[in-house]
Amino acid sequence: MDSRHTAPFALHNGHVVSRGNLWADVTALAAQLPDQPYQFNLCENRYLFCLCLLAATVRGQICLLPPAGQMAVILEILRDYPGAYIAREHAPQETGLDWFEVIAPNSATAASPSHLDWQRTAVIAFTSGSTGTPKPCPHSLHTFKTSAEMAVSSLGLAEQQLLILSTTPPQHMYGLETSVFWPLFSQLVLHDGRPFFAEDIRQTINTAPWPTVLASTPTHLRSLIKTNAAWDNLAGIISATDTLSEKLAGETAAILGQSPLEIYGSTETLSFASRETLIENQWRPYAGCSLRQDKNGQTCLQAAHLAGVVPLQDTLQIQADGRFSVLGRDQDMVKIGGKRASLTELNRRLQDIDGVEDGFCFIQENGRLAAVVVSRLDNQAIRLGLQPYLDEVFLPRKIHFVTEIPRNGTGKLAKIALEKLLEGLS
Repeated sequence: MDSRHTAPFALHNGHVVSRGNLWADVTALAAQLPDQPYQFNLCENRYLFCLCLLAATVRGQICLLPPAGQMAVILEILRDYPGAYIAREHAPQETGLDWFEVIAPNSATAASPSHLDWQRTAVIAFTSGSTGTPKPCPHSLHTFKTSAEMAVSSLGLAEQQLLILSTTPPQHMYGLETSVFWPLFSQLVLHDGRPFFAEDIRQTINTAPWPTVLASTPTHLRSLIKTNAAWDNLAGIISATDTLSEKLAGETAAILGQSPLEIYGSTETLSFASRETLIENQWRPYAGCSLRQDKNGQTCLQAAHLAGVVPLQDTLQIQADGRFSVLGRDQDMVKIGGKRASLTELNRRLQDIDGVEDGFCFIQENGRLAAVVVSRLDNQAIRLGLQPYLDEVFLPRKIHFVTEIPRNGTGKLAKIALEKLLEGLS
């Protein structure tokens, strides 16, 4: 038998699934799927998610991936895709929805990869909604394959048999890329779980049958650095969805024993650049990716995995050697007293204060800067923590204290959740 068939693909319910078993499972599941044009893939188990996505592709169906798990968001998207059914492990709470129960076929035999149309749209992912209404972004399997091969090669993971453990859901582009398509198109191994608490993550890594790469977020890393036990089986850390500060990167390296790598991209582009936060400020595009600015000054990405040139929402400063710095988004920039600053940078400084568990800054209706924090510190201590880094006009005039900030599974604060939180502040 071809060694590629017997090579491990996933750790599912504690058992190793070979690549041949994967394709046998895909073929079996594809025969069971309803004959409908769209599949809303809500599987929580990452291996079942992967099976559903590939089985839908075999059947010529398009896999819809929501930006968040809230049923209101899902129902809103469903209205635009008649004939869609929900695929998941258990029935949704709402009655009257067309759904398919996903159960792994657990094929004992191996099979070759199914015949797939690599160029047609296989997935429609939706933007996170952090800046407004989620936007559909169609991608083909060819796009994911080319992108995955560029990413693992650029990050030095192409020839390594390591387990990928992700703390982000596979429906989000970051989780989808790193924990599903990177293993599918390399020797990396998919872990089907998504442990949430720090000790659960540590135990999962320490007891894994392979050295493990953790794909996580700055929000999750802040909780992991509070652990006091050893991280013995950790082979690397990938971070995305928000800027990783040098302070948090340093604490992560000291406590978890690995210097984090950040990857940069979007739902529209997939990831296309990386940096090791502790040794470089600028981003390095993957081989096969290049950036340029058009005549209007907008930065555009040209890459081997994209059909055409894609304009970016971020403002970048590009160096002669292709590396770049992220200056922020236009809607991210605030102007107070004739001075400009990025909300992303202000949030980073706020979250870096010892004693601040989480927080963000926002502009009040009166045009002044305010902050929301989860912290044991008082107003004065927080302002003193910001003072060395920020101009006086960017020190928050009002600081609201809350017990929790309602971030989604990727650590982002969606616009709807933000507006609801701000409405409840006194």
